[in-house]
Amino acid sequence: GIGRAPMEASGLGMPPAAPLPVEAATQATAAAVRSDDSAGVWRPAEKADAASEVQAPGLDIAAEAWAGHVPAVFALANDEIATLRAPLPYHLCLTRQALLPSLTEPVRKHFLPFAPPLSSAPWFEYAGQALKPQIPVGVLFDLLVSEADSNALPWAITVHFQRAPLELLDASLKTAESLLLNALKESCYLCCGSSLPAMSLSAEDQERLKKAVAMGDYEAFRKVKEQVQRGVASQLGAASSGSHVPRSIPVRVYTDQSTWRQLPVAPMLDDGRPCLLSHLLARCLPHVFGHGADATAARMDILVQGVRCPTNAQLLWLSRACSHPDGFLYICVRRL
Repeated sequence: GIGRAPMEASGLGMPPAAPLPVEAATQATAAAVRSDDSAGVWRPAEKADAASEVQAPGLDIAAEAWAGHVPAVFALANDEIATLRAPLPYHLCLTRQALLPSLTEPVRKHFLPFAPPLSSAPWFEYAGQALKPQIPVGVLFDLLVSEADSNALPWAITVHFQRAPLELLDASLKTAESLLLNALKESCYLCCGSSLPAMSLSAEDQERLKKAVAMGDYEAFRKVKEQVQRGVASQLGAASSGSHVPRSIPVRVYTDQSTWRQLPVAPMLDDGRPCLLSHLLARCLPHVFGHGADATAARMDILVQGVRCPTNAQLLWLSRACSHPDGFLYICVRRL
């Protein structure tokens, strides 16, 4: 599930605090559905319209999702240690919402004196796989780290300064910030047919957004998010930002770092029913979740913000509660 650990665990040579499971997000997702024990399946708790939000009373699910962190330990690759004394590992709590390059400047500064001369910007590896800097930390963790691995935490990440794979984007802070803003423009366009709500952010608001994501400051982020939502509502002609229904839901479905799908998905089906997660998965991965693929689907794990998600969860509700700062809902599908 979502791991939360205090930021005080960050720092040179300090052991990370044990992650605290956040049950609230799981309970909140379960609040939107009920278990039908007689049938052994999940069914919607009620027929809510597409604009409604179902959640536990008094619980801000978006804030709970934002609070998720992954404790990580970074170590310099053995063949890139250019000094007689090896550097100590570096422990850091990574917010699930951000991109790695926006969080790892302290890691770069710590290992650079031990790296070969003329080293470039660092890139990162886990279990032999280079970590793509354009994918949020939480999504990377959900895709690559097995829950069955008893040594999964802290997340052991190897730091490299040389021989970066050609397919990796530049893992710099500037690139990460550009990716965030460009993805936000794209998600706005999917919601309302215009990128103007994101493009209208002032330079000050853009800086506030980037800092809020890097620092894990939800309140600062929420102020910028509300401004963007007002712009989206205005483009849709809605009376308020809380009542608008988007044209389509910005969503990305990942099965691994290199395989993902992004399709325009309306919040309502043609017959007026809310679009469910199962409908999206059947479109994106028909060979796994389409008709006649029940046995295959039963062997798959579906994670949203690190929490297993029932396939009959309403997609619009998931988007509003669990989207990342770039406006996209990320869904990880992996084999059990």
